[in-house]
Amino acid sequence: MGFGFPAAIGAAIAQKEVPVFAVVGDGGFQMNIQELATVAEYNIPVKTVIINNNALGMVRQWQELIYEGRYSESTPKNPNFAKIAEAFGVKGIRVTNASELSAAIEEALAYDGPVVLDVMVTPEENVYPMVQSGTALHEMIGVKKGCN
Repeated sequence: MGFGFPAAIGAAIAQKEVPVFAVVGDGGFQMNIQELATVAEYNIPVKTVIINNNALGMVRQWQELIYEGRYSESTPKNPNFAKIAEAFGVKGIRVTNASELSAAIEEALAYDGPVVLDVMVTPEENVYPMVQSGTALHEMIGVKKGCN
């Protein structure tokens, strides 16, 4: 958590000819949001897609599935990341429904510089497969038998 955006910056510097996308969660992005200053200052053309569910998604998911919906500190109110990107001098695009996503990705690819795509998803959207605390990888939730 928090590694994707800075790692993508490094990849974009190392591979200048290759488009680099970081696909990150909203909580992880906030851990290194200040790096927007870096990509703006050096015009590092990394394209960052924030999966924004207004939640610390994996924590919320664990609280739903393992702790019977007893939520605690897992659903913060996020800022508009596209507007924050613009404040740093980075192109920001907010996607509020799935029909807008393809055009937003095309716009990001066509832009010669860093872009933040703030992609809104429902807070209840879960991610699978999932490994519960204290369990082994072969005990993942959401994996069909024989597909590991």
